[in-house]
Amino acid sequence: MRTFIGIKVNEEVMELVEELVTSLRRMGFRGNWVKPENVHLTLFFLGEQPEDRVRHLAEHLGKRLRGFPSFSFSVKNFGFFTQRSGQPRVLWLGVEAPESLYRLYEEIRAELKQHHFSFDDKRFKPHLTICRLKEVPSMWEKLVDGIKIEEKLVVVNDVRIFSSTLTPEGPIYKAMYICDFEGGLITNG
Repeated sequence: MRTFIGIKVNEEVMELVEELVTSLRRMGFRGNWVKPENVHLTLFFLGEQPEDRVRHLAEHLGKRLRGFPSFSFSVKNFGFFTQRSGQPRVLWLGVEAPESLYRLYEEIRAELKQHHFSFDDKRFKPHLTICRLKEVPSMWEKLVDGIKIEEKLVVVNDVRIFSSTLTPEGPIYKAMYICDFEGGLITNG
C-alpha cells in the first residue's frame, strides 16, 4: 500500500484552504487541487509498502514518540515551488516551524533508518501543498503577490501514518495509525 507519515491540520486551516482554492481558481489557476480534508504536513513519503511492514513501523514509532511534548506551528504565508522556466508548479501554505517540529522529524527519521526504510532525504521544508499546477494565468506574479494569509495555529499532539489510494477523482487518504504523544499507538481500522 502507498503510505506516508504526516501531521493532520485543524478545521481552521481546512477552511482557509477552501477559501484560498476558490479564490485561486477564480484567478485562473488550474491544476490538481488538494481537497481541504486531505491537507496535511508531510514528514516522510514511504511509497508502496507491505501492510505488515507498516504495522511494525507504527508499533515502534508509537513507542518512540510516546512522551514527545505537544507543540504548535503557524500556517502563515503563501508560496510556490517553480519549474526551471520560473513558472510555479506547486502552490503551498508556508509553515513557521518551531524547533520541536524539526526534533520530531529527526526522531521519525532515526526510526525509519533503524527499520531500513528508504525515503527522500532532502532538506526538510515544512509546507502544506494545496495544488500541483497545470496552467497559470498570464499575470500570475501580480496575482500571487496580492495574496495575504491570516495566520492559523495548529496544535500537534500526534503523528499519523496514512494510506494513500489513488483514484480518478483524486487521492483518498486514511489515517491507519496514530502515534499519540501521550497515549502511544492507536490503530485506526
